[in-house]
Amino acid sequence: MMDAVAVALLGALKLAGKLVLIIVPLVTLFELLRYLPVFRRTGEAVDPLMRGIGLTREAALPLFTGVFLGIAYGAGIIIRVAQEKRLPSRELFLMGLFLATCHAVVEDTLIFVVIGGSAWIMLGARLVLAICLTALLARLWKPGRQPSSGL
Repeated sequence: MMDAVAVALLGALKLAGKLVLIIVPLVTLFELLRYLPVFRRTGEAVDPLMRGIGLTREAALPLFTGVFLGIAYGAGIIIRVAQEKRLPSRELFLMGLFLATCHAVVEDTLIFVVIGGSAWIMLGARLVLAICLTALLARLWKPGRQPSSGL
């Protein structure tokens, strides 16, 4: 019995160590890059894709944050950007929908690869689903209409 607990504890510690090795560098890199012009240029480059899923360029930073670092970290950025730029509820909802489907893609993908998953299948399925769902809802919920009257 104690051997099983020791083996389980050792396995959990090894997995926790792998998670730390994945998450800490990602968050550190993001914190360093967010003050460089790389985010602004990336936002300009993906502007057509953002418009395609019903979002504006103002949504790029919180969306990227959530996609790459997760919902919790992204939510903090979304709240700040929403307050500063007065994003409409439609855009906040579309960002939330996208992130509910496709968040923390680097972290989650690396974690699942460590335990034997396919990176391309997981990443591709999540990204395609997020883009399709968000684009569909953006088409159904036109700007300026309330969801109760528009859906």
